[in-house]
Order: sequence, then C-alpha cells, then structure tokens
Amino acid sequence: MSPLLTPYTSTALDLPNRVVMAPMTRLRADLRSVPQPLMATYYAQRSGAGLIVSEGIAPSERGRQYLTEPGLFTEEQVVGWRAVTSAVRAALRTRSVPGFR
Repeated sequence: MSPLLTPYTSTALDLPNRVVMAPMTRLRADLRSVPQPLMATYYAQRSGAGLIVSEGIAPSERGRQYLTEPGLFTEEQVVGWRAVTSAVRAALRTRSVPGFR
C-alpha cells in the first residue's frame, strides 16, 4: 500500500489517510453568503481525503471579499455549513472509510 494511503495519527489528528485537500475558493454560496447544496455535493465528492481544508469563510458582513463567498456570521449560514459537513459525513459512512468516527 502506498504510504499516502496509510493512516496518520498525532495528538491533534486521527486521519484515515495522508491525503489533504487544500483550500480552494469555489464561491458557491448565495448572495447572503449561505452555502448552497452544490457546496455539499462538492465536499462530499472529496470525502475520501484524510483532511479537507474548506475554502475561506467570511467572519462578518464587512469581512467578505467576494460576492458569493460563504460566511459564518448568521444562523442561516451555520445551517448551510451543517448541511455541508453532514453530506461529507454521510459520504464517509457510505464508503466505510477506515478510521472514520
């Protein structure tokens, strides 16, 4: 087996493999910075990575850099991100990824 596909464990991380998805600015939120279903699909399709680093997230309305950049400063945005993380977790359960809890 390739070392890239072997588990990685440290005091802070317990990963099923050493594949890390780097952050990429996808700009797939709506005009209110709410993550859309396409974002959930995008991240779920990449759920086989040991670690996914999400794209940049606006911390406030004034902190937005792009029109459709996802945010994390309203309850609606939090709900949108929960849909994204739920889709990734569902994809992991479907794949039975070793080491996933």
